[in-house]
Amino acid sequence: MNYRVFLLVLLAILMPALLQAQAVPYEPEPEKQVHWALAAFFGTGWYQVDENRSAFIFRIPPRQTVRESGWHDDGKRKVGVEIQYPVALGLHQLDEVPDFIEFDNYGTITFTPGVQVEIPVNEKWYLRPYGHIGFGYEKESDEWAGIWYGGLKSRYLLGESSRFRWSLLNGIYYAGYQPEYEDRGRYGSFMTGLEFNQPLGGLKLGGEAVWLNWHVTYNYLFDRLNFHVDEDIVESIDDQWEIGLALGRGGKGVKIWFMTFEHVGLAYKWSSNGRYKAISFNLRSPFTY
Repeated sequence: MNYRVFLLVLLAILMPALLQAQAVPYEPEPEKQVHWALAAFFGTGWYQVDENRSAFIFRIPPRQTVRESGWHDDGKRKVGVEIQYPVALGLHQLDEVPDFIEFDNYGTITFTPGVQVEIPVNEKWYLRPYGHIGFGYEKESDEWAGIWYGGLKSRYLLGESSRFRWSLLNGIYYAGYQPEYEDRGRYGSFMTGLEFNQPLGGLKLGGEAVWLNWHVTYNYLFDRLNFHVDEDIVESIDDQWEIGLALGRGGKGVKIWFMTFEHVGLAYKWSSNGRYKAISFNLRSPFTY
């Protein structure tokens, strides 16, 4: 009898605590915010998510061609080697305000040198493995981060004539970063698309025929990009469409000041859910970017 009374008293004492514990709702851990270090992977342009978060990235892409790919006269393949020294400056805006330079904005800079190797599998199919490693700095928080990315790109010539050329593009990418006082992050994606090149009648630039280069690609992100656009609103992006148009001079390139680009144009990017959109400069093929 005393034992039963003891249990009843104990239950009466613990009941309020048990009820309070059940009343506390479960709050899942917030989704991880996309890190500023990813600015190293974007080209020069303007990027926006849900009309409440935007960024302008200015990417300077110096590169050095050590050896061009191709075929020797005896039929042996010649592997191309290119060293890149990309620097990206980012101005990130958290609120939609008329003046872009506001208190809630912050600036970043990244430097990620790397090597890209171009391998001719046969006369139609080329592979381009690459790897970059470097660092970045964010001014507002005075934070440094290690950055690395790499992957494998492929271009297969589907057809060619004197008036038209089109190719199949594919790629698989992996990127990561390690901030000073946070856990490391990583992102992976797969790209597929088509690329088209055609001369524009009798138009010439610098004595060379003007070509219209355009592409359509789709990127599937294995790891979603989460953007905190408001205190309790997170927009997640898991893919990207892109269409790019540019004018070039065949294989001669377009020289602007001290830099030479494959072509010059614009690209428009967007996500399937419509939350993400961007306009960037289109200065190289997705295969050689």
